[in-house]
Amino acid sequence: MITFPGPVSALVTLPVPADREGIARVLGLERVARDALPDVRVKIPAFNRLLIEGSPHSWDPVDVEARLSAAAKECLLEVPDIEPGDPVSLPVCYDPELAPDLEDLSASAELGVAEVARLHSRTTYVVLATGFAPGFAYLGDVDPRIAMPRLRTPRRRVETGSVGIADRRTGVYPAAGPGGWRLVGRVPPALFEDPVERIARFRPGGTVEFRMIDRRAYEAECG
Repeated sequence: MITFPGPVSALVTLPVPADREGIARVLGLERVARDALPDVRVKIPAFNRLLIEGSPHSWDPVDVEARLSAAAKECLLEVPDIEPGDPVSLPVCYDPELAPDLEDLSASAELGVAEVARLHSRTTYVVLATGFAPGFAYLGDVDPRIAMPRLRTPRRRVETGSVGIADRRTGVYPAAGPGGWRLVGRVPPALFEDPVERIARFRPGGTVEFRMIDRRAYEAECG
């Protein structure tokens, strides 16, 4: 589906899940769209959607829609290969004192806290989108055994570096603020001090790994 949210912008939504397959197809569409529409710029690839923007001097919505439709059909024929590069490795402390939802999630999943931590940290996650806050990455897919919905009432304050789960997605809060994800661990906040670095760290299609550390190592990295 193609819509036009602005006078010189187009949003393509592919009929695929908003997961690893979705972002792979969107990144394939991004490559095709750059060749098919050299005068526009790709702005936001996310989940199963791609937003592009053009110039008012050369924007022809009929032509843009035709070219994007052809590009989308091409990307739906097969899942394109993506080159994620080296994964971003983040140290995480799975300590109930730092992760207020860890024990509740453990009880709900009928798993020990250590097993929840193992299941969460053993997956190589794909960046499905970035947003919500500068430097926040939506990562998928969480092992279904530890997937849990968001809190009904969000917290007023979540600490920097908190690792959360919302359904089959996980992510790290890059700055303190409100949030409703289930908190299961924490990354040393010093890793998010540089605002430029924390925004550049994640890109759609990239990968992220979590590395378990104990409380002593966490405190040492916190200084």
